Amino acid sequence: MAIELLGLSGIKILAIAIELGNILLLSGLLYLYIKSYKEIKIGFTTGLIIFASLLLIKSVSTIVFLFTDPDILIGRPVYIGGIIELIALAILLKITWDY
Repeated sequence: MAIELLGLSGIKILAIAIELGNILLLSGLLYLYIKSYKEIKIGFTTGLIIFASLLLIKSVSTIVFLFTDPDILIGRPVYIGGIIELIALAILLKITWDY
């Protein structure tokens, strides 16, 4: 028995959940980077803001494609990249939060 919700298969639901986690982590990073930029205004922080913004756009567009293209994941484990990104962003957020 396959899991389905709103006409989406279980694997697509998993991929969407992972991307939503990425969006939450990226939002936290953007908050910290913008807060830091307001205090010190250096180019490195600007680069971090652009980096996080581009990854945020990627995650949002992935969710849009998953909802609009029903065959995007056929034969492709796209969610694996999302899992790796989720782990990397969690580590980056932890490091950034501590410093």
